[in-house]
Amino acid sequence: MPMYTPKISLIIPVYNTENFLEKALASVKKQTFKDFETIIVNDGSTDKSSSIIENFANSHENVVIINQENKGLSEARNTGIKKARGEYIAFLDSDDFLSPLFLSKLYKLATKNNADIACCNYNLYYDNSGFNIYMPFTSKTKVYSKKQAIGKLISDITLHHYAWNKLYKRSLFVENGIWFPSMYYEDVATTHRLFWRANKVAVTSKSLYYYRRHSSSMIASMTDKKINDFIKSLGIIRHFLEDKGVYKYYKKRFVLYAYRIKIQVFYCIFREHLAKSNFKGFLLNLKRSNCSINMFKSSHYRGVGDNIILPSYVKIPFPVCQLQENSQNM
Repeated sequence: MPMYTPKISLIIPVYNTENFLEKALASVKKQTFKDFETIIVNDGSTDKSSSIIENFANSHENVVIINQENKGLSEARNTGIKKARGEYIAFLDSDDFLSPLFLSKLYKLATKNNADIACCNYNLYYDNSGFNIYMPFTSKTKVYSKKQAIGKLISDITLHHYAWNKLYKRSLFVENGIWFPSMYYEDVATTHRLFWRANKVAVTSKSLYYYRRHSSSMIASMTDKKINDFIKSLGIIRHFLEDKGVYKYYKKRFVLYAYRIKIQVFYCIFREHLAKSNFKGFLLNLKRSNCSINMFKSSHYRGVGDNIILPSYVKIPFPVCQLQENSQNM
C-alpha cells in the first residue's frame, strides 16, 4: 500500500508541560479538519508529559512520537519538520491550545488564495483566571504579496513573527534549507526568511489560536540570555535585508521596530533587576543594549559574513546584558 500523505503535519514540541499538555492535545482532537498527522517531539521531558503523549497516541490515528534528548524548542521543531509528510506544516506549542477551526480555516485560506503561508489572529489566555483577550489585527482579512507581507512583518503590528499562528508550505523549509536557529526568539530570526520565499501570504482576522500566559512562559520569565537573543534577532533581520538589497525599502519600518525593541528591552532589564532586588550593573546593561540596538539600525551599519544564524558581524561583545544575582553589595 502507498504511504499515507496527509494534507497537513501539525508539529508539537514538548518539554515538561504536564500541566498544560492534555488541554493542548484535546484541542488537536477537536479539529474539524481531519486530513492531518500529529508529530509530537518529546524533547527530553522528565515529568509526566511522556505518559500523556503515549495515552494520546494510543487513542488517536496518525500520531507520530519522536523521543529525543533535550535540545531546545528550535531543534524540536526542526526534528518535526524533517519527519513531516504533509504539504503544509503548522506548529502548536504544548502549553497553548487551538480553536477547533484552526487547521480547516487556515488550509482553506491558503488553498483558496494559492498562498504559501496563511496566518490567523490569536487570543491571550491567562492561566490563573482563564480570561481571554482578543488581539485585534490593524488590517482586515487580506492577501498580501511577498513585498507587502515582509513590510507588515517588520512593523510587527499587522503581522507578527510567531511561528505558531501560521500554516506554511513545507517546501518553504525543506527546499530552501530554512531551519530554526538554536536561540531564544528563534521565530523572529526565521519568519522573515520564510516570507521572502513565499509567493503570497493570506491573513484572516479570525482568532484561531490561544497563547497561554503563565509564570514560566518566555515573556513572563526573561533572563539575560533571552534579552541578548532578542537584540541579536534584530541584527539578524537587518543583515538579511542588507544581504537581499532591500533594506532601503523597509528602512522606516525597521527603525520603528528597533525603537520598539529598545523600549521592551529596557523594560525587561529594569524588571529583572527589580525582581532580583539588585541594580548593580543596571546602567551598564542599559548602555550596552542601547549601543547594540543603535548599531543595528544605524545608517552606517555594514553587515559582513554569510552566516545569518550566528552572525559574525556583532561588534559589541555578547552578553550585552548580564543580570546580577541578589547580593549584599547593592
